[in-house]
Amino acid sequence: MAGKNYNNKNDNPVNNFSKKLFSFLSGYSNKDGKGVKKRKITDKERYSLKGFFLAYKSNFWNLIIVNLIFALLLSPVVCGLLSFLGIFGTRAPAPSNIFYAPVYGAHLCFPTPTTANLVGVFGSQGTVVAGNAVTTALGIIALTVLLTFGPANAGMTFVLRAYTRGDYAYPWHDFFSTIKKNFFGSVLLGFADLVLMVLLGYSTYVYYTTPGGANTILFVMMFAMCVVYFIMRFYLYILLITFKLSPIKLIKNALILSLLGIKRNFMAILGIAALMLLYVVVFVFSIPFGIIAPVFIIISNGSFISCFAAYPNVKKYMIDPYYAENPPKDKDELKIEEEPIFIDRG
Repeated sequence: MAGKNYNNKNDNPVNNFSKKLFSFLSGYSNKDGKGVKKRKITDKERYSLKGFFLAYKSNFWNLIIVNLIFALLLSPVVCGLLSFLGIFGTRAPAPSNIFYAPVYGAHLCFPTPTTANLVGVFGSQGTVVAGNAVTTALGIIALTVLLTFGPANAGMTFVLRAYTRGDYAYPWHDFFSTIKKNFFGSVLLGFADLVLMVLLGYSTYVYYTTPGGANTILFVMMFAMCVVYFIMRFYLYILLITFKLSPIKLIKNALILSLLGIKRNFMAILGIAALMLLYVVVFVFSIPFGIIAPVFIIISNGSFISCFAAYPNVKKYMIDPYYAENPPKDKDELKIEEEPIFIDRG
């Protein structure tokens, strides 16, 4: 039986599926948009709660793409998990009870029916996993996340900042273009970010599990520091890709903005907490979906909440005051002739 002939390529279901798949993965669409509204949207409307849901709705599928790119750059973490879990490690049988060695030694010195029975009781065999060349190689590959963590956050932040401002961004192109422009700064910030998160988390855990009045006070202090740094992370990567700041000024401004924008920061914390609660519920009822959800949607959604809350504060306290004192000569000209405190990278 002869195959079907399609006079129009658009009638071919295979071509249609390929176009839809390409549009989804690339974030490109050749369809006409809704057009530009005549009435200018104010910052109060754009960055309101209603504005958040409108921006989230219009960029939902792009957030999935951004999440996939971020997960791709952090894929070395999977190698670290495989190495830590010992899936490719060398396995060998070994006694599972710590009393086996002294009991077996006593049986060798003075063999009796009793010692023989004890050897049988305490001599149950288990399996121990030892490292080998494969687990070592996986561990080394996992260390590359120290180089990709910061750039991945910088690229994702640029795209999410565009969605927050109501601008369009091509997820793949703009993501990696931002990494190229801010590579060294993002690597250093990402390394420091990871180290601080590990130190703060570990210290908080140690003080929480160690009894004593002094440790309780230290736990409260460390927990407070964790909360403050959690909010500061809303601003660190936005400031990195928007301004040229020294590391000290970057941290200083992030701390100041985390205090000045307490209202929006608090709303962001509530939104992220609600997202994580929803994720836990989904994980309980569907473990497979809960495992893959961070790869597809959880990270970008949480980051979009924090970016939407943080960028208006950056615009209000840093961008707008500068351009109010140094207005551009032309609408399309944003080049600053004299050396400013910071440089807006758009």
